[in-house]
Amino acid sequence: MSITQPPKDTPFGLEPNVAAGLAYLFCLLGGIVMLVGGGTNRFVKWAAAQSIVIWALYIILGFVLSFIHLWILYPILWILALIVWVWTFVSGFQGKEVRVPGVEAITQSVFKSQLE
Repeated sequence: MSITQPPKDTPFGLEPNVAAGLAYLFCLLGGIVMLVGGGTNRFVKWAAAQSIVIWALYIILGFVLSFIHLWILYPILWILALIVWVWTFVSGFQGKEVRVPGVEAITQSVFKSQLE
């Protein structure tokens, strides 16, 4: 007779810190997968929603900079994105909640129904 573990409240039965770390590690796709993957863990949902917003903003800002021919700012945007990416996925794997300044308000307004 086998003993099964009770289901966790995280996507795919992962530990919360692993699910949050993966949401940040795999950028936009990781956030989407972890947000729709099931589970009710608020820590994981926040990480997934914030990851989606961070990388959507990065893509939009990159497009806008190229459209208005400010490609000279690409290295600054890339370095900033790299710093935020490393900070968020390391903190996520450590189980620490990250609230990126400026992105926090957007995340809460866009994903209000998902984060309740």
